[in-house]
Order: sequence, then C-alpha cells, then structure tokens
Amino acid sequence: MLERSLFHIAFSPSWGRQMRFITGPRQSGKTTLAKIKLKEAGAQKLYYLWDLRSVRNRYKEAELFFTSDSPPQKSVKQWVCFDEIHKVRGWKNILKGVFDATQEHYQFIITGSSKLDVFRKAGDSLSGRYFTFQLFPLTLKEVIGQPRIEKSECDNALDFILRKMNHQAKDKQGALEQLLAYSGFPEPFLAGKEEFQKKWSRDYLDRVITEDIGLLTRITDREKIHDLYQLLPEMIGSPVSENSLAGHLESNPVTIKNYLKKLQDFYLAFKIMPYSRNIKRSLLKASKWYLYDWARIRDPHKRFENYIAVELNSRLSAWQDLTGMEFALAYIRDKNKRETDFLILKERKPWLMIEVKYSDSPIENHHIAISHILGGIPVVQICFENNIASQEKKNAFRLSASRFLL
Repeated sequence: MLERSLFHIAFSPSWGRQMRFITGPRQSGKTTLAKIKLKEAGAQKLYYLWDLRSVRNRYKEAELFFTSDSPPQKSVKQWVCFDEIHKVRGWKNILKGVFDATQEHYQFIITGSSKLDVFRKAGDSLSGRYFTFQLFPLTLKEVIGQPRIEKSECDNALDFILRKMNHQAKDKQGALEQLLAYSGFPEPFLAGKEEFQKKWSRDYLDRVITEDIGLLTRITDREKIHDLYQLLPEMIGSPVSENSLAGHLESNPVTIKNYLKKLQDFYLAFKIMPYSRNIKRSLLKASKWYLYDWARIRDPHKRFENYIAVELNSRLSAWQDLTGMEFALAYIRDKNKRETDFLILKERKPWLMIEVKYSDSPIENHHIAISHILGGIPVVQICFENNIASQEKKNAFRLSASRFLL
C-alpha cells in the first residue's frame, strides 16, 4: 500500500474538531486514505458510502445511526467517514446536524470526487465546521516510499534548490518513467500495463462526465464537454484561447468558459494564470490548462510538462496546508512569446522560476533576465534526463526531475 503525503497533513491533531473534507480527482485514493485512517483508529465499521440506498435509509430512520455501530466513548473521539454524501439532497444540513450533535465524541472525514466547496454559498450552514484538503494523483515521493513533506521546504527558495542538488537520485528514474507512462492514478499505475491504462482512462472520463458532472450540474450537452476535454491534450503548454475553442466546437466563448470551469471543479483539468506584475509587455489574458490524467497526452514533451505541473500543484497545496501561507502557480509569457513555464508565488510574491525541458540544455538568457526583474529569485531548469545537477550562473540551476521532485 502506497503511503500518501496528505495522510500526515489532513489527520494532524492541529486541526482540532473540524471535519476533514478530502476532495480531489475521482479514483485518486481518497476512500483508501480514509479507510486507512479508520483502520489505524480501530473504526473500520464506521465507513459509510452514501451512494448506497441502505446508508441513506439508515439515516432516515435515525439521524445518528452510526452511533449504534460504535457507541460514544469517554476517553477518545472515534473517526467516522461519510463518502460521497455531497450527492445527497440537503447534504450540508445533514452534516451540520450530525456534527453539532456528536462532535464531542466523533471526528468526521468527508470524501468526494468533486470540489465540495463548489456548492458553497453565502451563509453556508457548515461555516467554521470543516477544513478542506486535496488529494492529487501519486507523486514521485509517494511512489518511492518517501511521502513526508516538511514545513521547512518552503522557507527559502535557494535553500530548497540546494537541498535538491544534494539529493541522491539513484534508482529513481524507473519510478519516474512508470508515472509518466501509466499516470499517477493508483489503479493504472500499479497495474503497469498500457492496455489497462488506456481502457481505464476512457472509462474514467465517461464516468466523471456522466456520473459527476451530469448528475451535479445543469449541463445537458455532455458530449460537448467530452469534445472539449479531448482538445486539451494538444494544447498543453500553450495559452488556451476560449474564442478558438468556441470556434472548434461551434459554440460561444461564454459556454466554453463555463465548461472549462466544470472541468476544473470536477478535477479533470486545472489552469494556471499568467503573471504580469513588474514584467513589461506581458500578456494578461489566456491561461494554460493541464490534465490530471497526463497519460492521455501522446507527445512526450507535453506529457512531461503536464506531469511537472501536477507535481508542483500537489506540492504547493501541501505547503499551504502545512504553513497557512498562500502559494500559487503561474507562468510568464511576454509579447515576444518568450516564456518561462512556471512561476511559484509565495504570498503573491515571486519565489521560484521553473523551466521544463525534456532533454538537458543550457538555460536561455531570457529566463535569467526575468529572474533579475523579479528581484533575483532562483531559476531552475528541470529535465527528464537523469543524473543532471549543475549550477549554470548565480541562482540558475539545471536539475533532473528525479532529483528535483524528491
């Protein structure tokens, strides 16, 4: 069983009485994570899948039905998991009633394959009763059995890079290649077979669009969302024009914008915005989009960039949870179309520039120039090639992905 970084973060006693909302892509391991916690706490029988009519009927008969399976204890709070409860009408009021009545004796894990806060409205009845955590596809650290993420990692960008320079990346390249080939979703990754991955990926997309987006939104033209998603793999790494997509799909930009938002809400894709502050002649409009299922991308260069984007997104989410600071991922592109693939923002200030190359090569001068404009922050060029660890100029480094992602 692969240990996940989020386990130690989400179930830290630091979060007190709050319910732990764990969201993320479908089949990324949320249920498994919750069940591992229940097993550790000796509460395996307190797992309830609300897709089952039997669970819903038990609630109708007795609001606090789970207490009969394991009565309250004086000495310890018991963990309870409600899985997919957000598909039930009035789910927030259900949770509010259950939580308010039993929080002295039970702790709750709420899991779901869409953004549970997508339904958040003013006057949310659950306000102040939960913290949200996101579980993303498997990372290299998790695959090699080193899932712990330390709070000190994000103190200083230069120190962060220097620690990566000194990491031993021996025997990590195979795990990296397996992730790129089969995705970071546990089932196809562990199966390790191309035909399984392709079949799984097709069925996965259909289930998300039909069972999640279809049931939880008012969108009726599901085929259009399917077609939109199928266009994205060819656009990885490039700014995406909603007008252009609208032309391809014979739709209008407003509809396309709404559909892209749904792809993000239901964890099929995510976007990063261009960074413009302090950079003259920068483009302010188009975002770049990436897929959580990067194995769908045929071009190996685009697939590698997409994989790095997902890894960075996962790491920044963990840093945010650990420190309470705001981290965000952006990109840089000026009107001369010179681009730096990723920029990490810490508390909305540039912290680290990242360029992605499939093969190792010298760092292009415009990255160094932008680094100076942004206050001399470090720039690191990450490549797929193994055994790369060198400093090119002051605050400019080249590293293998198998070393940087540890």
